[in-house]
Amino acid sequence: MFLRYLVVDSMGQFRFVDSLAIEDVWAGRRDVHALGHPIGDELRLVTVLCDDDDLTPRKCFFLRTKVEDGRITDTSRFDAYDSMTEHSRGTYDILAEDHQLDGWPDNWHQQLAVALDVPVAKLRRVGIGGPLLMADMWGFSIERILQYFEEAYG
Repeated sequence: MFLRYLVVDSMGQFRFVDSLAIEDVWAGRRDVHALGHPIGDELRLVTVLCDDDDLTPRKCFFLRTKVEDGRITDTSRFDAYDSMTEHSRGTYDILAEDHQLDGWPDNWHQQLAVALDVPVAKLRRVGIGGPLLMADMWGFSIERILQYFEEAYG
């Protein structure tokens, strides 16, 4: 399995971004300008977990964070942690999770399907947060998180 990263630019369009750049932005080593697309005052990131063999998306993770001075704010990072942990417990009524699920382009299904060159029907599984957040929360590498998904999906 491998990951593909897309951000929503300031015009509401999905744009692919380099994996090292987004990992550095998340870790605070670089600012959002490293992504190569203007994103405004929030980072809207879709992480797509894909099969190695046929590039089929297995799951798409959605993450929104506030950006100030080109950096992800600590408050929005903690809100993202909260939304992912609450979601995994089956609790769907907290403000942090609502924030993660709101604010995406109305046609996100179509845009993402076109970007990934797959039918919309292939985008059935969605989640909140994703491997970057998981690796950060659990202290694992992205590679270890991918191994987890490979084991889970067989």
